[in-house]
Amino acid sequence: MNRAACLALVFLGLLAFSNAIQHPFVHDDVIFIVHNPHITELNHWSEVFVVPATTGGLNSYYRPVLEILYRIEYQLFGLHPYGFHLFNILVHIINGILLYVILQKLNIPAHLAWVIACIFLIHPVQTEAVCCISGISNLWMALGVLLALLAYLNQWYGASLLFFIIAFLSKEQGILFLPLLMVIDYARGVRNYRWWIVFGIVSAVLLWVHQSMTSSSLLHDIMASPQELYLRLASIPRDLGMYLRLIFVPADLHYYRSTDILKPNVFAWAITLISMGGIFYTFKRWSLYRSTIILGLGWFFAAFLPVLNIAPLINEYSFILTPEHFLYLPIVGILIIVVIVVDHLIKRFRKLLLALVICTCLILTWYQNTFWRSEIALFERMLIYEPNFGRGHLLLAKSYYFNGQPEKAEPHFRQALTIMTQYEKKATNSIAQQFYAKFITEILFDWAQNDCAMGQWGLGLDKYKQAAVINGNDPTLYNNMAFVYLHMGDKKDAILNLKQALQIDPAFTQAARNLKALGSP
Repeated sequence: MNRAACLALVFLGLLAFSNAIQHPFVHDDVIFIVHNPHITELNHWSEVFVVPATTGGLNSYYRPVLEILYRIEYQLFGLHPYGFHLFNILVHIINGILLYVILQKLNIPAHLAWVIACIFLIHPVQTEAVCCISGISNLWMALGVLLALLAYLNQWYGASLLFFIIAFLSKEQGILFLPLLMVIDYARGVRNYRWWIVFGIVSAVLLWVHQSMTSSSLLHDIMASPQELYLRLASIPRDLGMYLRLIFVPADLHYYRSTDILKPNVFAWAITLISMGGIFYTFKRWSLYRSTIILGLGWFFAAFLPVLNIAPLINEYSFILTPEHFLYLPIVGILIIVVIVVDHLIKRFRKLLLALVICTCLILTWYQNTFWRSEIALFERMLIYEPNFGRGHLLLAKSYYFNGQPEKAEPHFRQALTIMTQYEKKATNSIAQQFYAKFITEILFDWAQNDCAMGQWGLGLDKYKQAAVINGNDPTLYNNMAFVYLHMGDKKDAILNLKQALQIDPAFTQAARNLKALGSP
């Protein structure tokens, strides 16, 4: 391994992401780290492997290795985000160095392997995985996959199995190791069926454990709505086109990127079929590029397979989650093809072109990092490109509220409520209707707090009442209404609402303390 080449990767990686080190915890970082009730625990680690981690009641994950990693990071950095950011950057750089080594083992010349690893490292599309502290799930999963690949290529099969298991238990997308392994073996002319079967069995066991611990069924989730499955599959060419465009023209990078599966896909399918024809023609006509096409496209699709719209990743209504961090490992496949072909076609200005690409990536990445400086900056940019995303308006409204800007929050609460109400009316099954009703309740609750922050107590009370009509079993609603009544000088109704809160939940200590403070038994 060339030490100077590795040091250059370290330098460029630090240069590209150094301005993110001082950023705070934002959004998911707060959920998974700041508000993680177990993050201080260093004992009973074995329990992490038998109890799924839940986050806010919205999602259930089984990522025990990631949970252990969070606890270790907390012991090292406390709740200082700078250490977490630096750790993300260092893991990302290690992944770049591992990629550099692996590509050479796949008979890619060292100088081209370095170029691929370098662009992988500093490409602006990697910002979401690196700058979001909770993006360590993607980085650590990729670290496990790359270590497993390196061990496999060195015929250290036991170590490869261990790293694969670590990758999967960090994030379930680590299952991509198996198809990626088979693609790499095929590209280098190896048919290691014995170990393919072994890794296949281990993959099946890991998927079974994951489904058991999260009480989920992948097959049931996929087939729950055949019509929706058809729409998701039909939108795959559009998603692939979008991701490919982001690699070459990363101009609109933003958080919570979504795809509306109800939009037409005819043009995307036409481009896909033309592209497939072009690839087939190149494959048959120029034998020089055959191994490159097999390895590159194989890597791209194998790494994308776990997130290719087959399993539902629904943000809201017809919007499917297509985040940029899904590109973290798949981008390598496209870089393999582009770098090798460009190197063969362009001889005279290769160094100049490389310098231009590196400088452009560094500038764009540095710029993109700046949007992670605060939730307001992050969500404002998101809504430029996702204007019809109801959750996005709610997130920005709450960010404005918590940053003391309730006037700016007002129109986004209104837009969020309008969008979610429309979705509730369009929902065709009771589960979806309940989901949107819960979301509407949350919007009304938060909007009411915002009204009160602006001194509009009557409007706030009306919204609390609307929320109570939808969900009358939430004691917090009645506790908050009591506060509003008290502020409006209505002590009697304040006491009645506090008693209602305690009737719903006798253990609700906040309401009990408030009731006692008002002198009521």
